Formats: sequence, structure tokens, C-alpha cells
Amino acid sequence: MASASTGETRAHRLLKAAALRWAQEEGYRAVGLEIGLPNSRYRADVAACRLEKPRPRQRVLGATAVFECKQARPDFLNDSRPEAESVARLAHLNRRREKLERLVGAHYPTLRQGESLFPEYDRADVEAISHQGYRRVITEIRQLEKAVWGRTKFDRLARYRCANLCYLVIRPGILQPAEIPISWGLLAPETTDFDLAENDAPPPRLNLIRKPAWIDAPEAHRLELLHRIAVSGTWRLNREAGLEFDTLHGNGATPEA
Repeated sequence: MASASTGETRAHRLLKAAALRWAQEEGYRAVGLEIGLPNSRYRADVAACRLEKPRPRQRVLGATAVFECKQARPDFLNDSRPEAESVARLAHLNRRREKLERLVGAHYPTLRQGESLFPEYDRADVEAISHQGYRRVITEIRQLEKAVWGRTKFDRLARYRCANLCYLVIRPGILQPAEIPISWGLLAPETTDFDLAENDAPPPRLNLIRKPAWIDAPEAHRLELLHRIAVSGTWRLNREAGLEFDTLHGNGATPEA
């Protein structure tokens, strides 16, 4: 696989290839690399869409997902220098949040959000019952995430509802699950030395360490992401075939993806 940008490391390329493999194994049939995201100025290392089949001879657009690949801790922290006490507090709050979601979900099954197509991401909507303790935990988590990590991109991709599911794909050992942004899932290769394999070796398999939260991305955003994946694939085919994009379209424009 050719690198998407000058200076891209082999480890980063392998993480992207691993995400590409994992997405297709999970049923995402449309997948692309370096895809511009709807409703934002950001690109995803990998983006994917599902097509569902609710009835014979019928296809509907299903879940969309984005994958951000990080090979080293500074790459994730974006050169910030968090205080140890704040990191420890953030980990504690995330464990508290998960416990509250489990307890409230068990006592109030009607709070399940009811995503019938994707029950594996069905979580209790604790905020629906104005649970003051839960709200305080969420508020402090968000404040700490902004102050400690400066995760502008991670926060905005979820807040802008660019896709239904967001995953971080990391080199093993660089982060703990409690450090991951609140809406994001976590994937990591099974081995730490995956980038030492032979050049022709297949990309590593990924383990799902933490599930992401379901984001209610509008249908227009999901359709736009599918369109951009298709445009990106067409652009790559044109290059492989020796076709110039401006020759075909007559305006010298570059593809949206």
C-alpha cells in the first residue's frame, strides 16, 4: 500500500491496513482511506459504510464509521504534557461513568436507546432521568479531556456527527482504555511488534478493546460519507489506469474525498 502522505511511517500504514481489514470483516462493504468527512474540515485515516438488507431485494444505508490511527503516544496527545494527577482523575471518572451506566441500565431497562439495527451499541440514556451524579461526572470528564489532552479533533468528530461510530486504532500499550475520548471505541493489534513482520505479510488483526458510543448521525451525513468513499475509489482507479481527472471532467477540480 502506498503511503497517503510524505513521511508516513510503516507502522501507521499497517494500522490503516488493519482498520481496513477489520471494517470489512465487520460487514462494512464500502471502505476508503484518507476520506474527507461530512460537516467538518477533517479527514479520517479510514472511513466505512454498511449497507443493510431489511428485506429481499432491498438495500438501505446502514451504519457509518471512522477510524483514526495513532502509532505513538505523542501522536495522540498532540504534543501536550498532561499532569499525572489529572490523568488519574480522568481514568477514575471514566470508570465511574461506566459503572453508573451499567447500574442505571439494569434498573431502568426502558432507558435503552433502542437502536434496533445495531443493538450491540444500545446503551442506557442515563441523562434522560436527570441523574445529577451522572451529569456531574460527564461534565467533569469533558472539562478534563479538553484541558488535559486538547483533543479538538476527537471532540468535534463526535459533536459534528460525522459518522455513527468512531474508533481509535492504536499501537498496543501507548494508551489505556480510560484515556480514550468519551464517545470513541478502541482497537489495537494483537501483537506489539506488528510492524516488524515481513513486507508482504498481511496487516495485523485488531482486537476490540472498548466499544464506541452510538452517534445519531443524520442520513445526509451518512450518504455524503458513502459518496466520498465512492469518489475516492474512482479517483484511485483513474490514477491506476493513467487517466487524468481534469481531462475527464474538464475543470481541473480535485475529488471531494
